[in-house]
Amino acid sequence: MLDTLKAELAAVHRFIDILQQEQTALVSADVDTLLTLADRKIKQSDELRLLAQQRVNQLNQAGYSGDREGMDAWLMAQAASARKDLKKSWDDLLLAGRTAQRLNETNGKLIETHLQHNQQALAALANAANQSSVYGRDGQPQTTIPLSSRTLGKV
Repeated sequence: MLDTLKAELAAVHRFIDILQQEQTALVSADVDTLLTLADRKIKQSDELRLLAQQRVNQLNQAGYSGDREGMDAWLMAQAASARKDLKKSWDDLLLAGRTAQRLNETNGKLIETHLQHNQQALAALANAANQSSVYGRDGQPQTTIPLSSRTLGKV
């Protein structure tokens, strides 16, 4: 089980690294990097699922539930000499998981903000295109240009 926990912890750290790179790319709006990271993130997520399932299977085979309570009960049943290393690995895994979750939530908020800005910019461009016709349908110059209700700088 110790090997499984260490492998899962290493995979979570790789996932955190990807999330940090993703956050940097989101802040700098580096679309090419985001596309590359999306594929890596999916692969790393798949690896994490497999490792977590392996841990759950090992707990189930030992007669424990695959959740946190099952892991805690399993840890308490281990010899004191092994329990310390196992508990540390488990605690490190939980901490890394929380870090990954926070990063992923932050990245989700950054993505949502980018989407909102893009939608607002597109709406402003569409509005400007509709209201700034210099020529009418008949090809003649318009003598009056409709005024926009938007103020400059507000999108």
